[in-house]
Formats: sequence, C-alpha cells, structure tokens
Amino acid sequence: MIKPILFRGGMYGDLIIGMLDPRSLITSDHWQKEYVHSTCAGKNIKYTRTFMKKFFQYTDLQKKKYYESFERVNSAVYFLTHDTDFSSNYKDITSQIVCSDQSMFDHFAKRFQQLHRPLVIQEAKTMINSQNDFVDDYKKSLFEWQEAFVFPKRFDIKNLYKQDQFIEDLDRHFGVVDRAYARKIYIDHFNRK
Repeated sequence: MIKPILFRGGMYGDLIIGMLDPRSLITSDHWQKEYVHSTCAGKNIKYTRTFMKKFFQYTDLQKKKYYESFERVNSAVYFLTHDTDFSSNYKDITSQIVCSDQSMFDHFAKRFQQLHRPLVIQEAKTMINSQNDFVDDYKKSLFEWQEAFVFPKRFDIKNLYKQDQFIEDLDRHFGVVDRAYARKIYIDHFNRK
C-alpha cells in the first residue's frame, strides 16, 4: 500500500519519512549510481523512497510505474514527492505537508538553500520564477503553494520544534507504529545540527 508524502523542500519531509518507516533508512554509503542521497538522523534515505523528489526528470508513464511498484507491497510504504500535479491523481492517499505557522517559512527557505547544491537551487529558482532574493521568493512560494493546493490529507508541521506534540501530531495523522523509534530519530536528527 503506497503512502505518498507531498511536501516542498526544506519542510522536513525527510525527517517525517525517517520517523515513520525504519525501512526507508539505511547506513550504507556504497552506491551503484552517482547521486546525492537525502539523509535523516545521520542515515541515508533509500533512493527508491526519494525518486519523486526529482519528478521533472521523469515522464508520467515512468511515474505511474513507480507508484505501481509499491502497490504490490502488502505493508505501508512511505515515499517522498515534490510533484503536486502528479500527486493530484492520488489525492485520497497522499499526505500533504503544510505549515499554518507562516513565521516558520523563513527557516524552511533557508534550510532548503543550505541543504542543496547550487544546481538544485538553480532548478528551484527556475520553478518558482525567482527574480530577486531566493529565500524571500521561496518563502512566498511556500505560502502560495499551500494556499493553491489543498489535498484532503494535510499534515500541519506547526509543532515541529515541540518534540512530544510533534510526535503526537504525527501519530494522529499517520499512525506511528513505533513511538520510541520515532522519538529516537527525531532526537538524533535535531542533535546533528
């Protein structure tokens, strides 16, 4: 059963998948292909769970096959996506990450800029039509995105920095299987800063 997590870069989608699904994280750093892995709490996230972060590199047919590859799995499989348009085909099962506390947008935008290589920032600038200061333009795009696209399942990360409340929110929305594990990932992730 597929469980897509739709979010904008910088909004902690990597932390969320790490807290929800231990199978999404690996400690290996030996790769068959050359690409930069997303990380969470000092571990790498399996590339198969982050494929749709670079959605613009794939055709709709490739995306459909990717989704179908997880539909054959009996247990819940979380994966990350930035593809709002394609996710619209799966609105009923996609969890959209949003934040009702707009004061956090500045941090999300700066985090996105700090985490990514110049090539990725350039791709983002093109996608959001950034003309001036990237952080300001990205903050504006976060607001506009969550106002323009409203999925039935929205997870508000306003309590991100309140550990116990955030884990409670996560459990209420997703149904956390192992709270002790989720707490450990949360602590490990924020202690690495």
